[in-house]
Amino acid sequence: MSAIPTTTLPQRTRTAVIDLIFRDKYFLSHTQILVMYYLLMLKNWAKKTNNEYYIITSKKIEKDLNLHEKTVEASLTKLAKLNLIDRKRFVVDDWNPNKTYRGIAITPLGKEYNLSHYRENEYQLVAQLKRENEEFRVQNDEIETKNQNLELENKILKLNVQSDEDIKRASIEALEAKKALEEKCLALEIENKKLKEQIEMRDDNKNATKEEKQKKEKDIDNFRKKIIKEYAQSGKPICNGVRNADKWAVNTKFYINSYSRLSIYLPSGESKQIADPKQISNFWEWLFDHQHRVGKLLDEKNLADISVLLPFIGALISFNGKFYNIHRLIPVIGGVKVILSNKNGELMAINNSYGNEIIDVYKCKKWFELYVKK
Repeated sequence: MSAIPTTTLPQRTRTAVIDLIFRDKYFLSHTQILVMYYLLMLKNWAKKTNNEYYIITSKKIEKDLNLHEKTVEASLTKLAKLNLIDRKRFVVDDWNPNKTYRGIAITPLGKEYNLSHYRENEYQLVAQLKRENEEFRVQNDEIETKNQNLELENKILKLNVQSDEDIKRASIEALEAKKALEEKCLALEIENKKLKEQIEMRDDNKNATKEEKQKKEKDIDNFRKKIIKEYAQSGKPICNGVRNADKWAVNTKFYINSYSRLSIYLPSGESKQIADPKQISNFWEWLFDHQHRVGKLLDEKNLADISVLLPFIGALISFNGKFYNIHRLIPVIGGVKVILSNKNGELMAINNSYGNEIIDVYKCKKWFELYVKK
């Protein structure tokens, strides 16, 4: 493949934002980090499928980055093995229905790449416009709510009923309308409060969020080292009943092996070391958030004690900007399942922050205390 003069390269590949921390974290070469940045920019111009995948051919990458085919394919393979990107083949009907094309999606790990300096002024303008739009929307909702309140009061004043039945029916309608209005006002207050907090956070120094994230990562790392030091010699299980996105069995026990590596005892009696970096990261994040579970093994035969949660049954709770009733609490091994019902009587189970329906009783109580309408 002949060399392409750099002066002819597209504008999007003449400069690149290189995240040095990201490169060092995954031991990427200079060429691999350039390919990673290039893939992050696909959303600005590449053809998108019905999901998060963007269609790109090897020849296009080679031409834009002035690289050889083997270099491009080796870089894509390395990024895929590190779970920074995902690759699939797609048929593009308006190109060639008899041929498949490669689609590339950026995984959550890949999205940690820091692009804060890419068109920074333009992003700040977009963020400002979004913030102003949210403020106008909240103000408009407040005005609509006040107008509805006035209409309700006028409706009550102008009631012209002819019989006891009409009076009873009109009273019920007025009470239902008032209740719905109170719920809407309360939801608006919560949403307005959240919006103000978001605006204050956006207006703070951008480095504050980055520093907090780095501090949490450091805290988790120190916590991990402490647990490894404490449990490496004893061989005792750290915990069981881990409820995160990896869906471990309740009686899967976690421990530190003689090589100071995270390992598990499976229900079958088999013992093995965890090799998947994502599963390892998920475990330490979960354990850091559930430090009260360190050194404790759940009884696989007894359900969790949810007596502290029983007073909340039937209460009204705010969830994702809407109001629900706490319909039922189901004790299970390691926690509780929470069933909510909406005003139409439809039931739904909620998940914890790790994508699992089983919620730790201690965490659930804190959540109820924060969001239950008092």
